[in-house]
Amino acid sequence: MIVIGGGPGGGAAAGFLARAGVDVLVLEKLDFPRFRIGESLLPYQLPLLDRLGVGEKIRGAKFQVKRGATFLAEELGGTRTVNFEHGWDERHPSAYHVPRAEFDAIVLDHARTCGAEVRHGVEVKRALFEGGRAVGVEAVDRSGKSEEIRARMVVDASGGAGILAGPLGLRVPYPKMRRAALFTHYRGTRQHPEARPGDILLPVHEDVWYWQIPFSDGRASVGAVFEPEMARGSAKEPSALLEKLLDRSPAMRLVLDGAERISEVRGASDFSWRSRRLAGDGWALVGDAAGFLDPTFSTGVFLAMTMGEKASAAIARALRRPGAPRRGDLVRYEKESKRLLDAFRRYVEAFYDPLFMKTFCTPAPSDRMLRAVTSVLAGGLEEIPIRARIWNRLFFLSYALDRRFSKRSGEPASPVPPP
Repeated sequence: MIVIGGGPGGGAAAGFLARAGVDVLVLEKLDFPRFRIGESLLPYQLPLLDRLGVGEKIRGAKFQVKRGATFLAEELGGTRTVNFEHGWDERHPSAYHVPRAEFDAIVLDHARTCGAEVRHGVEVKRALFEGGRAVGVEAVDRSGKSEEIRARMVVDASGGAGILAGPLGLRVPYPKMRRAALFTHYRGTRQHPEARPGDILLPVHEDVWYWQIPFSDGRASVGAVFEPEMARGSAKEPSALLEKLLDRSPAMRLVLDGAERISEVRGASDFSWRSRRLAGDGWALVGDAAGFLDPTFSTGVFLAMTMGEKASAAIARALRRPGAPRRGDLVRYEKESKRLLDAFRRYVEAFYDPLFMKTFCTPAPSDRMLRAVTSVLAGGLEEIPIRARIWNRLFFLSYALDRRFSKRSGEPASPVPPP
């Protein structure tokens, strides 16, 4: 079978499938290591890395330990520290901040050691279909030689390129989440006094939210997410625009005081979308090729690798019988993945509402509510018990009541008291 793309989703799918005895060919356009954004893992992802067999390699890489996140509602004056150790399940107290150039290379190399064949410098131009079934791909190597490669199954983990989703007309934008982002790396950033060592810092100021992700080698990922209209009509270069945005935030001015930018400023816009379908006869979408939410809660790599594991399990079962896997073989994968995307989307869409930040940064009315929300933000949606999910819903009820009260009175209310 063929996996398009060697990022976390493709690397995970290839590794799990190779470990299951499937012949896997990974086609990756770029040479590794290469730069990618999305540099923070979630605690519930670490057991997945162990199941893949790459956990020890990740722990041995000495990445920055991440024990939580600090949200700053700068205009409201509120702070919310998310401490993963205080989640519903205390067995998931931390994760890592990972420079993706290094992390992705480790995961893909591990897939190779598991038995997958990996070809770099090969660009997939299109998927091949016969009678509505995917039967392979057309690819071009770095010399310009074109080749048709046939397979019983094609997994599209090509990220934003959307080798399958685009031509099949499956992409649907999230209308409430139209955003642009600028990001880069700095050296010598400071720790914010409200944040603990290793925390990802997430300030929100005047409808722009920022991030500072510290790495173990002294570098930090820094970025800003904003309405695309803020960049229109501006003659500024991306670096000048990012500097202007960063200067608006007191928190970012503080952490960047004396720091040096060490990489080019990159950008992305209108990056939030989903696919109407995640699988079909002979094909499946994984990771950003299936949909991307937003960098806010560090869900990108978590969702990509989770989808890679779920898809590979369904595909391995289907490949044990003659013929190519059908869409029906992937119904459970599709259902579970869409549920994960929808659960995190609820948080992301709310995050851009000032009233949500008011509720989020107000002292929680119940420790159980805070623990439930923390577990979801740690990636534990599928593993927390029903009672924790109920508390998570109560949190959103609190937010909804806040919104209703605000519309009537013009002043935000306090969260609902514990029952």
